[in-house]
Amino acid sequence: MHNSRDITLNGSPTDRTALVIGPLVILVLIVVMAGWNGPVPHAGLDALIVLSGSLPWVALWLGAAIGLGWPLRCWLAPASRDPLVLQTALGIAAMLSMTAAAGRLGLLQFGGSLGAWVLIALGIGLAAGQLARHMRAHPRRQFTAPPWLIWTASPAVAVLLLASTSAPGGLWDSEFGGYDAMSYHLQLPKQWLDIGAIIPLQHNVYSFLPGYVEGAFYHLAVLRGDAHAAVYACQLLHGVLAVVTAMIVGAAVRRWTGDTLGSITAAVLLIGTPWVVVVGSLAYNEMATTIMLAGGLMAYFDRELTPARRGAVMGILAAAACGAKLTAVGFVAAPLGIALLARAPARAWPRAIATGSLAGVIVLGPYFIGNATATSNPVFPFATSIFGSGHWDQQQVEIWRDGHASSGVVTERLEQAWHQLMRYGIGTQPDPAEPWHAQWSLLPWLALVSLALILIIPRHLGVSTALRRPVLLLGGMIAVQFLFWITLTHIKSRFMLPMVVPAAAIIAIAVTIILTRWRHVPVLPIALAIGLTSWCCVAVYLFSQQAGGRPAARIAMVDTLSGAALSSADRELLAEHSPVMFINHRLGHESHVLLVGEAAPLYYTGNYTYQTTWDRGPLSHAMQQHGEQPQAWIDALREAGYTHMLVNDSMLLRWENAGWNDPLLTADRVIDAADRYAKLVQRWDTGERLYRLD
Repeated sequence: MHNSRDITLNGSPTDRTALVIGPLVILVLIVVMAGWNGPVPHAGLDALIVLSGSLPWVALWLGAAIGLGWPLRCWLAPASRDPLVLQTALGIAAMLSMTAAAGRLGLLQFGGSLGAWVLIALGIGLAAGQLARHMRAHPRRQFTAPPWLIWTASPAVAVLLLASTSAPGGLWDSEFGGYDAMSYHLQLPKQWLDIGAIIPLQHNVYSFLPGYVEGAFYHLAVLRGDAHAAVYACQLLHGVLAVVTAMIVGAAVRRWTGDTLGSITAAVLLIGTPWVVVVGSLAYNEMATTIMLAGGLMAYFDRELTPARRGAVMGILAAAACGAKLTAVGFVAAPLGIALLARAPARAWPRAIATGSLAGVIVLGPYFIGNATATSNPVFPFATSIFGSGHWDQQQVEIWRDGHASSGVVTERLEQAWHQLMRYGIGTQPDPAEPWHAQWSLLPWLALVSLALILIIPRHLGVSTALRRPVLLLGGMIAVQFLFWITLTHIKSRFMLPMVVPAAAIIAIAVTIILTRWRHVPVLPIALAIGLTSWCCVAVYLFSQQAGGRPAARIAMVDTLSGAALSSADRELLAEHSPVMFINHRLGHESHVLLVGEAAPLYYTGNYTYQTTWDRGPLSHAMQQHGEQPQAWIDALREAGYTHMLVNDSMLLRWENAGWNDPLLTADRVIDAADRYAKLVQRWDTGERLYRLD
């Protein structure tokens, strides 16, 4: 006999058993795959230690975000039919925006880390209050075990978690080892932690982007008290956002179809798509955009929302997506905006547009104000012809624009889109210099076939008008995303990642129709389970091919790569093979190193200066000021206080060939000047050269 405080576990016996076995399978897979790293003996244990030490910080952040979404959801969607789902999306949006605002005001580091903890405490307090109210209303607590089919995602989830415990720089050659994370996604939070606030930095143009996810990483770094200690939590936060996206998409499909198997299919398809695993395990920002798009889909079909309230909800979500990544303007905001107008009668458009626009401006306010204050251009480095180019000259503006757009004609763009989407990683590699892995798997093809079948199959065969409507919406979203991708971006495969939300949903709806139509065939659920498991194993295979067949070699290695976890003897030994170790631990504290061609300095510590390829650093300014006088360039650096210069000539050459670099800053000119007027201290096998200037 149960008393009023008993917890009841519902669900079938199979589901309850799977609830225990499923997590154990994930842990076993993590330990097994951690053994794919050669001679390191305890990699599996190291991975579990990293997970146990970092996931609680992620849980704190996410729990606080969900708590912050409670008053927002109660205000905007008090009668929502999916309150927790909508609250989660709204809460993450609110957390990202509030963190950006507090960070720009320097409040997160107020009192050391007090400000960061206040924001967490506020969110957790709201979540606890909501939970207390729910427990009072439902004193006999019930928990339903998830259906066993959800655990077919175990292989992909295991890769996602394991890869998130790997130090950036070694995994996923399609991302060049996570170069962007080391250049700005994680590097900017490290610098903001030293400065004490989120501010734009003239040597790193990416700091002028909204950076809302980077603000969340900064928040975690403040909580941990050290940027390197927060690296794994940042990667895991992004991975957890991928899992939350899958859950929301699954909830949306269940809302439309009323079918549990279809819901699980959508979630597993999304989390098992290799691109999701690759990007989700890095400290990137894409998964925040997918959450907002998925949340917007839920808002679209929530009948309890008035047009004005729906506009406000979608405005918040679309703006937060743009705050995470500006390309969400076309991949998230445009599809949601069109959906909003399609959902509301024409007479309600003004109210929906007004509330959506106002909500969006509030969410993006910290970004607009911060950029306008720094450069007089609220969206720098864009719209420079309207608002001005700030500290950049026209040459930099043109190089940035050319480097982030495709200049090909329509046929060339379509051909590139074919390679980057429909056959990415399949068949003959069109460009041998670029990585080529099936990181879309068959998702685009399955979505296209599913869309065609749903629209063609007659109603009497199981496709109702109620199902055609969401499918038409989802197909329209993909069309809008595709048009934006091929017209206003440089058509790289990863940029199309938000398509995974509508694509997974379309395929899941088709699966639901098939299962409903032929529900008397008992083998279909088993076939579905085998298919979903196989789908998620593609990520395992791709993971096994990384880093020369040793994909787990960098597990728990952040402090090792920076030298913080090494003995003095080991640092001295490795300094002969690593410029990071040499500069961090062999040069004195009085040294000031200029990094030329090295724009990913995540592991460097001490006094160093760098700039991205788009920016102009001290050497560029010296070259511009002194013309063809290389000795004057080096003298100018000495007078500015630089004691050393590290030159990565291979990266300079890469930038030069791509047309991204300062035309004055060529590898030949830099090396020639340094060889003649500075002293070569060390040259590494990886190509870097360190010169002494003073």
